[in-house]
Amino acid sequence: MTFFLIGSCNFPRACACKTRFSELMRGAVIPTVLLASTVFAKQEITVDLPGGANMDFVWIEPGTYKMGSASSEWERQENEGPQHEVSISHGFYLGKTEVTQGQWKSVMGTSPWMDNFTGNGFRDQFIDDPINPAIWMSWSDAQSFMEVLNSKSGGAVYRLPTEAEWEYSARAGTTTMWPFGDEYFVNLREHAWIWSNTAPLRSQPVATKLPNPWGLYDMHGNVEEWCQDWFGAYTIDHQVDPWGPQEGTNRVVRGGSFRTKGFDKFRVAYRYGVYDGRASNNIGFRVLMLAPESSVPTVLKSQSWGLIKAEP
Repeated sequence: MTFFLIGSCNFPRACACKTRFSELMRGAVIPTVLLASTVFAKQEITVDLPGGANMDFVWIEPGTYKMGSASSEWERQENEGPQHEVSISHGFYLGKTEVTQGQWKSVMGTSPWMDNFTGNGFRDQFIDDPINPAIWMSWSDAQSFMEVLNSKSGGAVYRLPTEAEWEYSARAGTTTMWPFGDEYFVNLREHAWIWSNTAPLRSQPVATKLPNPWGLYDMHGNVEEWCQDWFGAYTIDHQVDPWGPQEGTNRVVRGGSFRTKGFDKFRVAYRYGVYDGRASNNIGFRVLMLAPESSVPTVLKSQSWGLIKAEP
């Protein structure tokens, strides 16, 4: 795959400032440990995918935040607590949008959403469109997508974000119920496709609402997103790069979708679990990438479906 360094440009494929990632890195003589905090800070890159499509990623700086919700938060669910401090010790690239139908088809050569297409828009709640999210995706399907990317990556590692990485990225340095504040009726519809602003009721083209402060689109609404972790209870302890329980029944799903009812279910802290073999017209996923030049020590951890990148 080919990497392109984009900087803060809003038009990554057309921008004249685009520089080949690999060429930049060959000329770099500064210690690798500095790359995340200097060269890549607040940058975006575009990766050429197998099959000819591409995917935009946003660099996420390491940091510490409070995960979950305070007991006083509006419509708080019990499983959102106790609120606890989490440190993300290494930076990473996160997909600027949810994986699209075009990206899935380019990498996998299939259109699984069409297996569920009836032509009845009220029932289907999607259209076949390359810029719409790839849906009818189980957690296991997402792993298959990552396996293909990793087999052709040339050193980069692709996986789902952990729940802690997802929430950290969704909060984008904020402490409110949403990254745009605490008043959903003011800004939620401008940032998210939800049941009250989606007509006809179906998933929508990605990146057509406002992004969060870190430049990520559709972290709320459009389609829900799988995380890597098993769904489980929080503890009050400070954690560093948590990966959730060692085992479980359901996988974490975050973000809410176009047909999620209740504004409270779009809050950053809202969470629930879904059986990892389940697929639906309102669940998709987003890709996390660790660049090949990362200095983060990692190991490969065996899972039932194959190999994934594990915590340091």
